[in-house]
Amino acid sequence: MPAILSSNNGEAQFVIELRASAEYARDMGYQSSIYLRGQHWDGDHTFPFSTSITGLWLRASDLTAFREHISRWLSQPLDDLIAENLRADFQLAQLPNQSVRVRFGPQSERTSDLNPVITVTFSVGALRGEFHFITDQSCLTLFVQELSAELLGSHKAFVE
Repeated sequence: MPAILSSNNGEAQFVIELRASAEYARDMGYQSSIYLRGQHWDGDHTFPFSTSITGLWLRASDLTAFREHISRWLSQPLDDLIAENLRADFQLAQLPNQSVRVRFGPQSERTSDLNPVITVTFSVGALRGEFHFITDQSCLTLFVQELSAELLGSHKAFVE
């Protein structure tokens, strides 16, 4: 089951799907896919868009650090869940010509004092892009639970 980080309005998603455990240069990781879904508004109409990138290798320790950072932020008292305190940058794809960077923090086109802004930048060969949206604590909580389940299920494959 993939880990889905949704926007607080439900119109955008960043999805991580771990397909198979795989070792690269003595590092444990996963053959993975990411999916980006959202909507574009041209001033009069809304148009859905999506993209997927398969064949990525995501390092297990990077995914764990990403999940743990979000979990630590979520474990604070409600009054301390300040979007600025989630600010961080994670490089999840590590192979040559592959980059998936996830950043929590303000973005020039989107800011929110109450809710975190997530920006995903990616490049795979000649394909490059950026995607950002505002999320919230409940969406982050579900994402951490799903990513934990993904990592646990895939970790069992490492052991077997």
